[in-house]
Amino acid sequence: MTERIPLYDTSQPDDLERLGRDLERAYDIAARAIPAPVAAGDDEDEDFEGEVTAAADIAIPDFNDLIGIDPSVRRQIEAALRAGKRHLMLYGPPGTGKTEIARRLGGLLARRWKLITGSADWSSQDIIGGYQPIGDGKIGFVPGVLLQNFDRPLIIDELNRCDIDKVIGPLFTVLSGQASTLPYRAEVADLESEQFVILPHPKPGAPPHEYAPGPAWRLIATINSIDKASLYQMSYALARRFGWIYVDAPQDLDGFVVEFARRNAMLLIDPPAETPTPLGALWRAVNDVRVVGPAPIIDLMRTAAILSPGIDFTVAPTPAERTSYLDGIDLYLIPMLDGILSHEANAIAEAATVALGLAAEEAATLKRRLAALAI
Repeated sequence: MTERIPLYDTSQPDDLERLGRDLERAYDIAARAIPAPVAAGDDEDEDFEGEVTAAADIAIPDFNDLIGIDPSVRRQIEAALRAGKRHLMLYGPPGTGKTEIARRLGGLLARRWKLITGSADWSSQDIIGGYQPIGDGKIGFVPGVLLQNFDRPLIIDELNRCDIDKVIGPLFTVLSGQASTLPYRAEVADLESEQFVILPHPKPGAPPHEYAPGPAWRLIATINSIDKASLYQMSYALARRFGWIYVDAPQDLDGFVVEFARRNAMLLIDPPAETPTPLGALWRAVNDVRVVGPAPIIDLMRTAAILSPGIDFTVAPTPAERTSYLDGIDLYLIPMLDGILSHEANAIAEAATVALGLAAEEAATLKRRLAALAI
């Protein structure tokens, strides 16, 4: 976010008082900010050295800097990992922080991790591997991204965008603790050659045709539950291999708006607890139709703060600020509402009109835009 640089005339008592308040607020924000765990990630040059957190020692810190994450998320992740569940599925509405939590888990569990994003174009060859040209007119088995990263946590973001069972089917037996033999030979032309095997557990000194996971390897995947009706489904046989963690939208939507504004120096006056907000009312109306997480709300707030410097998200907007809100709705919320029903579109338009105090022309324009994507 582009920050506005305030100016103070310290010879003026009002400006001097304002400077004191702003400094106090800045120190408060800095004191509450909790840095995310540092993870080596996939783009570090440092080699993986096998430093893995033992299950009994796993401690997941509170996600205090991710506003609105229910404590059950941290509690369930830690309990599942300590109980020996190696593979986790983070699921829930879009924009709730699933990917960020997955990235942090990768860094907590090992020094290096890999993140990939699901695609409908994936095949088993992309993930597991298969025969490919290797030069000099020859073909050979080339491991896919999973086997290439069999020594570290693999994060698959938006897993249900691929045909899950087809793409990682060979892992079914591996995830349940049994070896899986692939239909590929180490020496393609030799019918007696050993076939490649995926092992379920580490095996020091494994022969070249055996792929054994490193002690850090595990799958951490995310799924947007809003997509489940239109995207590929996961079979129960595969689903039970994972521990499922539901990451929901915040329960206190007004509280989220106020806290985000407070932490990002967007508040002119710190409001009392449980202060209703125009954006919270709009968000509730959207969530009554289709639940969305904080990500588009954050984008809306940041954009509105740029369009209307000094906007106060805890009070009714001015005419200029209404335009900023509407621009944010166009940019970030309307694209997430495609396919809602006509009466749902009307309900959101009416709620937005009341919450933001829209003029008749503004309300009509928003209603038309929502109606255009309704069915």
